[in-house]
Amino acid sequence: MRQAIAFLTFLSLSIFSFGQCFPDRHNGTWYDSWLSCETSQNPNTQRGVGHWIQYDLGYDYLLGSVDLWNINEPGQLERGAQEIAIDLSMDGQNWTEFGLFNVPMADGSSIYEGYYLTDMDGAMARYVLITVLSSHGAVCHGFSELRIGVDGVVTDIEESLNTSACFDMTVFPNPHHDVLNVRMDGHCGGVVDMRLMDALGRTVWQRTDIEPTTGSVLTIDNSALPAGVYFLQVGQGDALGRYQVVKTD
Repeated sequence: MRQAIAFLTFLSLSIFSFGQCFPDRHNGTWYDSWLSCETSQNPNTQRGVGHWIQYDLGYDYLLGSVDLWNINEPGQLERGAQEIAIDLSMDGQNWTEFGLFNVPMADGSSIYEGYYLTDMDGAMARYVLITVLSSHGAVCHGFSELRIGVDGVVTDIEESLNTSACFDMTVFPNPHHDVLNVRMDGHCGGVVDMRLMDALGRTVWQRTDIEPTTGSVLTIDNSALPAGVYFLQVGQGDALGRYQVVKTD
């Protein structure tokens, strides 16, 4: 069963069960909402100064569907978010943009059930940053509630993702600026498939024809990639290893 993380004025993690006919009719009044009336420096420095809220989930989660409830208080509807940006991070310092989304104004009714934004489809993050780029016409920007489904939690990157004991690799320097070196000190036998993936699981570099030699060093030029957290996945036969790497500016 997919779990969900819900945000209002607090953070909670739970498996949802409902005893009412319309489980998504949440309180959308402005005084129970997150509201920003003054801009400040965004944690993602590329976004400059604006209206934002950052969530620390406490662990590295695989994220799923995202639902948002806008401000639903009659007379305050224009304070609700109109355009938002979602950024993800593993460390709270290096951010990857997940996407830009338009949010309809709430209708002010007692049967308002929020809005489905997107499915993150297993993107991994500990930190979720919501930047409200525009409201529906008011100076203040905000929303009532955010719910993110989670497919699983990764509590220890190294233990959870390095799944094959026969790999013995050194990745250096880590963090790195432009060039990442991979030295294979031990392997599982056979041709190696190696790929670098971003925080959203997209392959940004790949080699499928590597003949492993103990002690050999493979150099990966990452100068064209933005700063952030990446994952080096190594496959050899049925064996699989995965290593977290960080690229800096």
